[in-house]
Amino acid sequence: MALDNSEIQASIRKLRKSLKESATQLAPEDVHKLRTRVRRFTALTKALPLANGRKSKRLMRRLKRIRQKAGKVRDMDVLTSHLAALDTDTEQTCLTQLFEYLGANRYRYAAKLRRLLRKNGRMLRKKLRMISRELKSGDAKADAKGGAASTEAAAHVLQMAADLAQPAQLSRTNLHPYRLKVKKLRDVIAISADGGNRKFIDALGECKDAIGEWHDWEELIGIAKNHLEREPTCSLLSDLKATSKRKLDAALSATAKLRNSYVKPEASRRGKGRTKMSPAALKAVSRLVP
Repeated sequence: MALDNSEIQASIRKLRKSLKESATQLAPEDVHKLRTRVRRFTALTKALPLANGRKSKRLMRRLKRIRQKAGKVRDMDVLTSHLAALDTDTEQTCLTQLFEYLGANRYRYAAKLRRLLRKNGRMLRKKLRMISRELKSGDAKADAKGGAASTEAAAHVLQMAADLAQPAQLSRTNLHPYRLKVKKLRDVIAISADGGNRKFIDALGECKDAIGEWHDWEELIGIAKNHLEREPTCSLLSDLKATSKRKLDAALSATAKLRNSYVKPEASRRGKGRTKMSPAALKAVSRLVP
């Protein structure tokens, strides 16, 4: 896989900065950056020979825990933002109940994340600095391993792209798992040194964001059902459901656009799904092959 070393170094540098700053500051933007940078570094390791050792796997496990903790904080921030922007005539009591619930959970999740960062942050920054130095050194052994790893990573990306054609039919029951596949592929392709993948990356991003927004509203509906004391007489729940329905339609539309442009599911004679990749998709993915 063709990689831009300056991008790799920048990714590591930004992650180290987030690990340090987030130990004391957990504003919504800080949490978002931390979570995004951990996820991108995770994608980066798929294209490097540095993720195969025992120490590297331990590093990835600890970063995964941080990403998960940050994800819970980020969820509360996003849901609070959606709720604040909701156009509704419901009584203030219902809104207040949900805002209080989201705020209390945000505080609790942020405390757990801060403790985890203070415990592991310094050690993680040190290991990331070592990885950065190893990349700069241009070690011959790492280069030799890198060729095989790049070939393997390229094959992996091709399979990830083909997997976007499945399942053949998307609905509310399988749309969120599908988003995870889209997000992983986007993160891997984004680290390519070639800038010709921009349209494909943008299409993946639009699909990912549309599904994610729908899923956020579904989460709000679940919280409202469980925590509104006056649910039977509160119109907020119906407003949330109406918004979720619109977001679901938009998500399915964005997904159909992505698949029509890049990958299409095909039914074989044996009933097993096959994938027809468009020339645009093949061209975008082939740029990653060394």
